[in-house]
Amino acid sequence: MLLKQKTILITGASSGIGEALARQLATAQNRLLLVARREELLEQLVSQLPPHPQGHRFFVGDVADADRVRQICGQILEAGITLDVLILNAGVGGGFQAMDIDLDSFRRQIEVNFFGAVYFIKYLIPSMLMRGEGIIAVNGSLAGYRGVPKAAAYSSAKGALMNFIESLRIDLHSSHLQCTLISPGFVKTPMTDLNDYVMPFMISADKAARIILRGLECGKSEIAFPLPLVLAAKIGRLLPNKLYTRMMQSSRKVKR
Repeated sequence: MLLKQKTILITGASSGIGEALARQLATAQNRLLLVARREELLEQLVSQLPPHPQGHRFFVGDVADADRVRQICGQILEAGITLDVLILNAGVGGGFQAMDIDLDSFRRQIEVNFFGAVYFIKYLIPSMLMRGEGIIAVNGSLAGYRGVPKAAAYSSAKGALMNFIESLRIDLHSSHLQCTLISPGFVKTPMTDLNDYVMPFMISADKAARIILRGLECGKSEIAFPLPLVLAAKIGRLLPNKLYTRMMQSSRKVKR
């Protein structure tokens, strides 16, 4: 599907990859529906986008809030807006300490990174299925391939999302809906700025957005990048548990 003159919903749109996607998609005459928690940033972003005849819209809300997501989706459907593409990009990071598990942080990461995509799909997929076309893209992570150090909550959420979208793709095989998993490595965003460890092969949010949009237009079932980390992640899935554990124990070096 050529991403031009389409109606596209993006979650986590106020910064990072979501913001970069919005800016690039708006230049191709797409109408954007943007969702994020920070109203000021959304207002600022929409004011800077190339205008659309029908007008871009934004919705303030937490994707982990099922009731708020239902309200947002209800407003979209009641307005008669036909969605061509869902880019469910919202995500949150956070550390993990085995000796002192922060249950609130763990729950938050699962709710945002996993259920934050599932909720939108639940409410919006029926109308897309009735049309028989469209794209549903979820932003996973290479960290979802296998467990990674000090990220049990994040890795678990992204792993669950990977399996969810794959199962959905199987169930919708005959529907002509494209289900795409986005699996980035390290992308420079406000979220990764908080990390205190070395992040190899990091790329900018603008570059990540270009890769994602190119992959969506090509109909890819998975858009994974950058190549060195993709190869490492895919090979890592084949390694015996003991070898993988030994290798990963020393893989995260603290920034100096």
